[in-house]
Amino acid sequence: MKTSYTILATLALALSAFTPAIACEDSLQCKITSDSKFKYWEGLDIGVNGFLNPQNTIALPQGYDFLELDYARSRSFSWNIAQYNIHIYQNHINLVTGIGLDWNSYAFRKNVTLQANTDQPVAIEEGYDFSKNKLKTTFVRVPLMLEFNTSKKEKNNFHIGIGGTVGYNIFRNRLKQEFEVNGDEQKRKTKDDFNVNPFRYGATARIGYGNFTLFANYDMSTFFKENRGPKMYPFSAGLHLSI
Repeated sequence: MKTSYTILATLALALSAFTPAIACEDSLQCKITSDSKFKYWEGLDIGVNGFLNPQNTIALPQGYDFLELDYARSRSFSWNIAQYNIHIYQNHINLVTGIGLDWNSYAFRKNVTLQANTDQPVAIEEGYDFSKNKLKTTFVRVPLMLEFNTSKKEKNNFHIGIGGTVGYNIFRNRLKQEFEVNGDEQKRKTKDDFNVNPFRYGATARIGYGNFTLFANYDMSTFFKENRGPKMYPFSAGLHLSI
């Protein structure tokens, strides 16, 4: 765990070193800025997350119906800690990067327990009626996006950003369960990798007007490690909140 925090702190300090502004209008020399008034990646992302199969539907492969999700409880939360803009043309066209943390919660619809220390996703039925049954993951993520702004005034600005992200899971995945036994509430937490792919890369898009921004992420890397589970691709979508 100490190693994980050391890696995170190092990444944050490295990005915080980029402080000057970019001015490429009259000079070939460009500088990086973290003080742009337009920050549609930095802040909080709140939404829903889930899986798509290779046909881009939520249908699960045969034999893996125990992975069916309750999308009303499968939530995505991201704290995008810092954003840095490279002004390609004033503030109308920016190249955007930064660093953030993604927390993903995958709520299982069925009353099954995902097993740890297995080579493939395996679940068993224990006879409990789970009030909470979620697999939780945490990723450090770095974006690289091309952002377009139509106005210099934030309240009148229509903005769109497209690009990609890369991420790495530096924390252990957790299966969190809550259920009752003879009227007594029980809580259980199991830590394991659950065959989840620790690397992620994919596409991201943001669109909005003024302070209102919607986001969508689609990972082209599979949710499970290669040959360690069905081919399913994570996605998330929701609302961005500037802070």
